[in-house]
Amino acid sequence: MKGFGDITTWALGGLLALAAATVQARPQIAIIIDDLGYGQVSGQRVLDLPGPVACAFIPDAPHSPRQAQQAHVAGKEVMLHLPMEPQNGARAHPTTLTTHSTADDVEQMLHRAMRDIPHVVGVNNHQGSLLTEQTTHMRWLMDAMDAYPHLYFVDSMTTPRSVALRSAQAALIPSTRRNVFLDHVRSRPAIEAEFDRLLRVAERHGSALAIGHPYDETLAVLEARLPELEARGIDLVPVSGLIRLRTAQRSDQSWRVSLRLGGEPKATMPVRTLRAAN
Repeated sequence: MKGFGDITTWALGGLLALAAATVQARPQIAIIIDDLGYGQVSGQRVLDLPGPVACAFIPDAPHSPRQAQQAHVAGKEVMLHLPMEPQNGARAHPTTLTTHSTADDVEQMLHRAMRDIPHVVGVNNHQGSLLTEQTTHMRWLMDAMDAYPHLYFVDSMTTPRSVALRSAQAALIPSTRRNVFLDHVRSRPAIEAEFDRLLRVAERHGSALAIGHPYDETLAVLEARLPELEARGIDLVPVSGLIRLRTAQRSDQSWRVSLRLGGEPKATMPVRTLRAAN
Protein backbone atom coordinates (compact mmCIF):
# COMPACT_ATOMS: atom_id res chain seq x y z
CA MET A 1 0.00 0.00 0.00
CA LYS A 2 1.23 3.46 -0.85
CA GLY A 3 2.04 5.88 1.96
CA PHE A 4 4.03 8.95 2.75
CA GLY A 5 6.59 6.99 4.73
CA ASP A 6 8.21 8.51 7.77
CA ILE A 7 7.39 11.98 9.10
CA THR A 8 10.57 13.47 7.65
CA THR A 9 9.52 12.57 4.11
CA TRP A 10 6.01 13.83 4.75
CA ALA A 11 7.22 17.13 6.23
CA LEU A 12 9.62 17.75 3.35
CA GLY A 13 6.82 17.12 0.85
CA GLY A 14 4.61 19.62 2.63
CA LEU A 15 7.32 22.28 2.69
CA LEU A 16 8.13 21.78 -0.99
CA ALA A 17 4.45 22.03 -1.88
CA LEU A 18 4.14 25.20 0.17
CA ALA A 19 7.14 26.71 -1.61
CA ALA A 20 5.81 25.78 -5.05
CA ALA A 21 2.41 27.30 -4.37
CA THR A 22 4.00 30.47 -3.00
CA VAL A 23 6.36 30.99 -5.95
CA GLN A 24 3.62 30.62 -8.59
CA ALA A 25 2.08 34.02 -9.17
CA ARG A 26 0.92 34.21 -12.80
CA PRO A 27 -2.32 32.40 -13.65
CA GLN A 28 -1.84 29.17 -15.56
CA ILE A 29 -3.99 27.47 -18.18
CA ALA A 30 -3.69 24.08 -19.85
CA ILE A 31 -5.54 23.04 -23.00
CA ILE A 32 -6.31 19.54 -24.29
CA ILE A 33 -7.40 18.89 -27.87
CA ASP A 34 -9.44 15.67 -27.96
CA ASP A 35 -10.45 13.26 -30.73
CA LEU A 36 -7.12 13.29 -32.55
CA GLY A 37 -5.96 10.54 -34.89
CA TYR A 38 -8.50 10.90 -37.70
CA GLY A 39 -7.91 14.10 -39.66
CA GLN A 40 -4.46 14.70 -41.12
CA VAL A 41 -4.91 18.39 -41.91
CA SER A 42 -6.64 19.27 -38.64
CA GLY A 43 -4.12 17.16 -36.74
CA GLN A 44 -1.24 19.08 -38.25
CA ARG A 45 -2.89 22.38 -37.30
CA VAL A 46 -3.04 21.18 -33.70
CA LEU A 47 0.64 20.24 -33.80
CA ASP A 48 1.43 23.70 -35.15
CA LEU A 49 -0.33 25.52 -32.29
CA PRO A 50 2.10 27.53 -30.16
CA GLY A 51 2.99 26.21 -26.74
CA PRO A 52 2.42 22.93 -24.88
CA VAL A 53 -1.15 22.19 -25.99
CA ALA A 54 -1.85 18.55 -25.02
CA CYS A 55 -2.90 16.13 -27.77
CA ALA A 56 -5.41 13.39 -26.85
CA PHE A 57 -5.57 10.49 -29.32
CA ILE A 58 -8.37 7.98 -29.86
CA PRO A 59 -7.19 4.33 -29.75
CA ASP A 60 -7.41 2.59 -33.12
CA ALA A 61 -7.77 5.87 -35.05
CA PRO A 62 -5.74 5.45 -38.24
CA HIS A 63 -3.30 8.31 -37.69
CA SER A 64 -2.94 8.11 -33.90
CA PRO A 65 0.47 6.35 -33.74
CA ARG A 66 2.16 8.61 -36.29
CA GLN A 67 0.61 11.85 -35.04
CA ALA A 68 1.40 10.94 -31.43
CA GLN A 69 5.04 10.56 -32.41
CA GLN A 70 4.92 13.94 -34.15
CA ALA A 71 3.27 15.56 -31.14
CA HIS A 72 6.01 14.24 -28.89
CA VAL A 73 8.70 15.61 -31.19
CA ALA A 74 6.87 18.95 -31.22
CA GLY A 75 7.10 19.11 -27.42
CA LYS A 76 3.42 18.48 -26.73
CA GLU A 77 2.14 16.00 -24.16
CA VAL A 78 0.50 12.92 -25.66
CA MET A 79 -2.67 11.68 -24.00
CA LEU A 80 -4.87 8.62 -24.47
CA HIS A 81 -8.48 9.67 -25.14
CA LEU A 82 -10.14 6.51 -23.83
CA PRO A 83 -13.67 5.84 -25.17
CA MET A 84 -16.25 5.16 -22.47
CA GLU A 85 -19.97 4.45 -22.56
CA PRO A 86 -22.23 7.54 -22.64
CA GLN A 87 -25.72 7.88 -21.20
CA ASN A 88 -27.38 7.54 -24.61
CA GLY A 89 -25.78 4.15 -25.22
CA ALA A 90 -24.10 5.21 -28.47
CA ARG A 91 -20.81 3.43 -29.11
CA ALA A 92 -18.84 5.27 -31.74
CA HIS A 93 -15.72 3.13 -31.21
CA PRO A 94 -15.26 -0.64 -31.05
CA THR A 95 -12.88 -0.21 -28.11
CA THR A 96 -15.41 1.59 -25.89
CA LEU A 97 -15.37 0.59 -22.23
CA THR A 98 -18.93 -0.15 -21.11
CA THR A 99 -20.81 -1.12 -17.98
CA HIS A 100 -20.52 -4.72 -19.24
CA SER A 101 -16.70 -4.53 -19.32
CA THR A 102 -14.88 -6.61 -16.72
CA ALA A 103 -11.77 -5.66 -14.80
CA ASP A 104 -9.76 -7.75 -17.27
CA ASP A 105 -11.39 -5.92 -20.19
CA VAL A 106 -10.41 -2.55 -18.72
CA GLU A 107 -6.84 -3.68 -18.08
CA GLN A 108 -6.39 -5.23 -21.52
CA MET A 109 -7.83 -2.22 -23.34
CA LEU A 110 -5.55 0.18 -21.50
CA HIS A 111 -2.50 -2.01 -22.10
CA ARG A 112 -3.31 -2.37 -25.80
CA ALA A 113 -3.76 1.38 -26.24
CA MET A 114 -0.53 2.10 -24.36
CA ARG A 115 1.26 -0.35 -26.65
CA ASP A 116 -0.19 1.13 -29.84
CA ILE A 117 0.12 4.87 -29.11
CA PRO A 118 3.67 6.05 -28.28
CA HIS A 119 4.69 8.56 -25.62
CA VAL A 120 1.39 8.60 -23.70
CA VAL A 121 1.73 10.48 -20.39
CA GLY A 122 -1.93 10.98 -19.49
CA VAL A 123 -5.44 9.61 -19.92
CA ASN A 124 -8.82 11.29 -20.21
CA ASN A 125 -12.27 9.98 -21.02
CA HIS A 126 -13.95 10.23 -24.41
CA GLN A 127 -17.70 10.54 -23.76
CA GLY A 128 -18.26 8.35 -20.69
CA SER A 129 -21.21 10.15 -19.11
CA LEU A 130 -22.50 6.74 -17.97
CA LEU A 131 -19.29 4.86 -17.22
CA THR A 132 -17.61 7.64 -15.23
CA GLU A 133 -20.53 7.45 -12.79
CA GLN A 134 -19.65 3.80 -12.03
CA THR A 135 -17.41 3.58 -8.98
CA THR A 136 -16.37 -0.02 -9.61
CA HIS A 137 -15.34 0.56 -13.23
CA MET A 138 -13.43 3.70 -12.34
CA ARG A 139 -11.58 1.80 -9.62
CA TRP A 140 -10.68 -0.86 -12.18
CA LEU A 141 -9.35 1.81 -14.53
CA MET A 142 -7.18 3.38 -11.84
CA ASP A 143 -5.91 -0.06 -10.83
CA ALA A 144 -4.88 -0.64 -14.46
CA MET A 145 -3.24 2.79 -14.68
CA ASP A 146 -1.22 2.01 -11.56
CA ALA A 147 1.02 -0.18 -13.73
CA TYR A 148 2.23 3.01 -15.45
CA PRO A 149 3.78 5.31 -12.81
CA HIS A 150 4.27 8.16 -15.30
CA LEU A 151 0.54 8.51 -16.12
CA TYR A 152 -1.85 11.18 -14.93
CA PHE A 153 -5.65 11.26 -15.31
CA VAL A 154 -7.97 14.08 -16.37
CA ASP A 155 -11.70 13.80 -15.73
CA SER A 156 -13.36 15.36 -18.80
CA MET A 157 -16.48 15.91 -16.66
CA THR A 158 -19.02 14.75 -19.24
CA THR A 159 -21.44 14.32 -16.33
CA PRO A 160 -21.70 16.30 -13.10
CA ARG A 161 -22.07 12.98 -11.27
CA SER A 162 -18.68 11.67 -12.39
CA VAL A 163 -16.70 9.76 -9.77
CA ALA A 164 -13.61 9.47 -12.00
CA LEU A 165 -11.58 12.20 -10.32
CA ARG A 166 -12.46 10.95 -6.85
CA SER A 167 -11.43 7.43 -7.89
CA ALA A 168 -8.11 8.68 -9.27
CA GLN A 169 -7.38 10.61 -6.10
CA ALA A 170 -8.26 7.59 -3.95
CA ALA A 171 -5.78 5.54 -5.99
CA LEU A 172 -3.17 8.31 -5.62
CA ILE A 173 -3.05 8.84 -9.38
CA PRO A 174 -1.96 12.42 -10.21
CA SER A 175 -5.19 13.90 -11.52
CA THR A 176 -7.43 16.89 -12.11
CA ARG A 177 -10.64 17.80 -13.92
CA ARG A 178 -11.75 19.93 -16.83
CA ASN A 179 -13.05 23.44 -16.10
CA VAL A 180 -14.15 24.69 -19.53
CA PHE A 181 -15.37 23.07 -22.76
CA LEU A 182 -14.25 25.43 -25.49
CA ASP A 183 -16.51 24.22 -28.27
CA HIS A 184 -19.67 22.72 -26.79
CA VAL A 185 -21.32 25.19 -29.18
CA ARG A 186 -19.46 24.99 -32.46
CA SER A 187 -19.34 28.62 -33.56
CA ARG A 188 -16.45 31.04 -33.43
CA PRO A 189 -18.26 33.65 -31.26
CA ALA A 190 -19.24 30.96 -28.76
CA ILE A 191 -15.71 29.54 -28.67
CA GLU A 192 -14.27 33.04 -28.22
CA ALA A 193 -16.61 33.51 -25.26
CA GLU A 194 -15.51 30.21 -23.70
CA PHE A 195 -11.85 31.09 -24.21
CA ASP A 196 -12.48 34.38 -22.40
CA ARG A 197 -14.17 32.42 -19.60
CA LEU A 198 -11.13 30.14 -19.40
CA LEU A 199 -8.89 33.15 -18.81
CA ARG A 200 -11.24 34.59 -16.18
CA VAL A 201 -11.33 31.29 -14.28
CA ALA A 202 -7.53 31.15 -14.32
CA GLU A 203 -7.22 34.72 -13.11
CA ARG A 204 -9.73 34.12 -10.33
CA HIS A 205 -8.49 30.73 -9.13
CA GLY A 206 -4.87 30.61 -10.31
CA SER A 207 -5.39 27.88 -12.90
CA ALA A 208 -7.90 26.54 -15.41
CA LEU A 209 -8.08 23.54 -17.74
CA ALA A 210 -9.94 23.58 -21.07
CA ILE A 211 -10.84 20.83 -23.50
CA GLY A 212 -11.52 21.44 -27.18
CA HIS A 213 -11.66 19.55 -30.46
CA PRO A 214 -9.88 19.85 -33.82
CA TYR A 215 -12.70 21.84 -35.38
CA ASP A 216 -11.84 24.62 -37.82
CA GLU A 217 -13.58 27.14 -35.56
CA THR A 218 -11.73 26.01 -32.43
CA LEU A 219 -8.34 25.99 -34.09
CA ALA A 220 -8.92 29.44 -35.60
CA VAL A 221 -9.65 30.85 -32.14
CA LEU A 222 -6.59 29.19 -30.60
CA GLU A 223 -4.32 30.28 -33.44
CA ALA A 224 -5.45 33.87 -32.88
CA ARG A 225 -5.67 33.95 -29.09
CA LEU A 226 -2.78 31.86 -27.76
CA PRO A 227 -0.16 34.46 -28.81
CA GLU A 228 -2.04 37.02 -26.65
CA LEU A 229 -1.48 35.14 -23.38
CA GLU A 230 1.90 36.65 -22.56
CA ALA A 231 0.54 40.20 -22.73
CA ARG A 232 -2.40 39.12 -20.55
CA GLY A 233 0.03 37.77 -17.94
CA ILE A 234 -1.16 34.17 -18.23
CA ASP A 235 1.05 31.11 -18.79
CA LEU A 236 0.11 28.18 -21.03
CA VAL A 237 1.53 25.09 -19.32
CA PRO A 238 1.50 21.32 -19.92
CA VAL A 239 -1.32 19.41 -18.25
CA SER A 240 1.24 17.69 -16.02
CA GLY A 241 2.43 21.10 -14.84
CA LEU A 242 -1.11 22.19 -14.01
CA ILE A 243 -1.63 19.00 -12.01
CA ARG A 244 1.56 19.63 -10.04
CA LEU A 245 0.42 23.19 -9.30
CA ARG A 246 -3.04 22.12 -8.15
CA THR A 247 -1.60 19.31 -6.04
CA ALA A 248 0.79 21.77 -4.38
CA GLN A 249 -2.03 24.21 -3.72
CA ARG A 250 -4.16 21.51 -2.08
CA SER A 251 -1.25 20.45 0.10
CA ASP A 252 -0.55 24.09 0.96
CA GLN A 253 -4.15 24.57 2.09
CA SER A 254 -4.05 21.42 4.23
CA TRP A 255 -0.71 22.47 5.73
CA ARG A 256 -1.97 25.94 6.65
CA VAL A 257 -5.28 24.76 8.09
CA SER A 258 -3.63 22.04 10.16
CA LEU A 259 -1.02 24.43 11.56
CA ARG A 260 -3.76 26.92 12.41
CA LEU A 261 -5.74 24.23 14.22
CA GLY A 262 -2.66 22.87 15.95
CA GLY A 263 -3.06 19.34 14.61
CA GLU A 264 -1.10 17.06 12.32
CA PRO A 265 -1.48 18.14 8.69
CA LYS A 266 -3.45 15.83 6.43
CA ALA A 267 -1.67 14.16 3.52
CA THR A 268 -3.68 15.48 0.57
CA MET A 269 -0.85 15.38 -1.95
CA PRO A 270 -0.70 12.22 -4.07
CA VAL A 271 2.23 10.08 -3.04
CA ARG A 272 2.87 8.91 -6.56
CA THR A 273 4.76 11.64 -8.41
CA LEU A 274 4.86 11.93 -12.18
CA ARG A 275 7.95 10.25 -13.58
CA ALA A 276 9.27 10.21 -17.11
CA ALA A 277 8.17 7.30 -19.25
CA ASN A 278 10.80 4.73 -20.13
